[in-house]
Amino acid sequence: MAQQQMQGTIQIKMALLVFCKDMSNPMVLYFDNAQKVYDDLKALINSTEVKMVEFEPLGPIKKAAVLSDRIVSVALQEERYLVQE
Repeated sequence: MAQQQMQGTIQIKMALLVFCKDMSNPMVLYFDNAQKVYDDLKALINSTEVKMVEFEPLGPIKKAAVLSDRIVSVALQEERYLVQE
């Protein structure tokens, strides 16, 4: 069986995972600066104030909104992908 050689460069993008109450899977969102959004959401989770949080991420999900008291946790995830040359 012939093997194909993949040529290209491996790049890394950051995904923000937002875990919400009553949802079995997290929302996976992509941003230019995922670390900043992550830090903002962590601060909001620790706050007692309830706010509507709207996201306009890059990628397949174009817009999302959730109440801050529904967010249980957030996480950052590195994703590696191959860019063909």
